Amino acid sequence: MNLLDVAFAPLRAVLGGAGREVGTDLRDIEHIQTRVLDTAESIKRATETIEAHVVVIESLVGAIPPLTQAVVELTRQLAELNQVLAPMAGVERDVSRFEHLFGRRRQQSPPDASSA
Repeated sequence: MNLLDVAFAPLRAVLGGAGREVGTDLRDIEHIQTRVLDTAESIKRATETIEAHVVVIESLVGAIPPLTQAVVELTRQLAELNQVLAPMAGVERDVSRFEHLFGRRRQQSPPDASSA
């Protein structure tokens, strides 16, 4: 063993411990950096998804006015159809009563000869 080794042994012990701590700190920094990068990538994907949803919503907003106009037109046409068919419903009801009044009654069939 060298005389200098004996003299520098305590210094090496202190510096060696500090070196290990620096290594641990570097691993912690690398871990934190990885987590930050993963989080940034997640935020980027969420932003892209939100932008895609915005495009879809904008297209839906563009479709609402024509759809509203079509519903208004359909409502108007159904109201006209209802006005045209209302008198026919009364006539149909009267014809049904008339048929019922003069309709043929079902005759009971004569008893089957083979069952007697």
